[in-house]
Amino acid sequence: MNATATVSDPLPLHLGPGESGEEPASPQLLADGVSFLVEGYRRHGPVFRAKYRGADCVVIAGLEANEFFWQNPENWSFAAARRGFTNQLGPTHVTRLEGPPHARKRRLLKPGFGLEAVARHVPIMAAAARSFLASPEGGRSDLMELLMHLLLALNRQTLLQVELTEAERDAIVGFEVDLMYGINTSVDPDAHYAGLRYCRDRESVFALLDRQVAARLGGARREDNLQALIDQEAGALGALTAEELRYDAYLLLIAGIENTGRLIARAVERLVAHPDWAAAIREELRDYGDASLARGMGAFPRLRAFIQETERVHPGLLFMSRRAARDLDFQGQVIPTGRTVLQVHTLLHFLPEYFPDPMRFDPSRWLSAEPSRRTHLTFGGGAHICLGMNIARLHAPVVLAELLRHYDVALGYQPRFGYPLDPGAARRPHAFPVRLSRRN
Repeated sequence: MNATATVSDPLPLHLGPGESGEEPASPQLLADGVSFLVEGYRRHGPVFRAKYRGADCVVIAGLEANEFFWQNPENWSFAAARRGFTNQLGPTHVTRLEGPPHARKRRLLKPGFGLEAVARHVPIMAAAARSFLASPEGGRSDLMELLMHLLLALNRQTLLQVELTEAERDAIVGFEVDLMYGINTSVDPDAHYAGLRYCRDRESVFALLDRQVAARLGGARREDNLQALIDQEAGALGALTAEELRYDAYLLLIAGIENTGRLIARAVERLVAHPDWAAAIREELRDYGDASLARGMGAFPRLRAFIQETERVHPGLLFMSRRAARDLDFQGQVIPTGRTVLQVHTLLHFLPEYFPDPMRFDPSRWLSAEPSRRTHLTFGGGAHICLGMNIARLHAPVVLAELLRHYDVALGYQPRFGYPLDPGAARRPHAFPVRLSRRN
């Protein structure tokens, strides 16, 4: 079947107010993705069409759509959907792999990304966060830059232990911002990735990673997660090659610092907007120690609830873009081979049947109920669930605990709590001025 929509396409095209259907993308989807997708789901059901980035896409949403998506990974082309990962991170990058190669890679990455492999570093992470915030680097005046450099400091003292110059740290942060902008936002990724700044930073970053991998394979040792990947008994799976380790080193040191930084930034903004919760969590952290979170968050229910609500209201991705690998039948509708599909895995976060008054930020909803894995889906699900989930769910409470215990936060901007998908032409269209004041 033809992958391009035609006049006879039986799926309804969802339009925002005043839209004709001729637009390359729905202005409402770009400006307020949550409202657009919830309205589409209510009006048309779990499968409909939408215009996004010049493509006529199929949207699938709801509980059944998530199960249809995750229980049948062979239905989807992960490599074709987000070419930036392949073009910029190589053909062995785990996000774009499918089938047996994907299963092999996930198994071989477990010693670096499993919960125990990450949680053993929690005391070092806590001390590193406290040291960073008290240093001149902790005086950065932009919240996102501060958090990304802070998360990089945690990674380079734990997951991939390496000394970095100031120029190297700046290149890493700039590269990650530009990489994710090209993958998630840019309407012309090829032109974006051809930019001189991006090319310079990428070359610098991967030259650094190549040196680290070569040194380890040459006999140098550090007791970190990169070493765990190298030392494991791979058996019939075959050891990770130097080329694979190059990009696996990227995953350990750099990947996720922007996404997790954005999550923590939204939590900081919400704490400023809810000083009662900030005070309650500070009281809860009175007996906190560097190793406390290595045992989980059971002793800190308010901090845990606040982070869970932040994840719910501010998911890293509102939907996942994939390509149909074959003709698919979902809810009696045919999705043809090659069609771009937007799986709105987080739609459930914004439906009142799952979360009463869903647009209200209310951490207390988590104090009396455990989230269902079927409805709280910030990190996705199935075989392709986010590899860095364990890292993010340790970084966020460690960083927030150190900030709340030792600092008052003043924001120099008015937070925007919507979910725009088109932040503008620049890689970072908004500044996030912040000032930290040491608490007595």
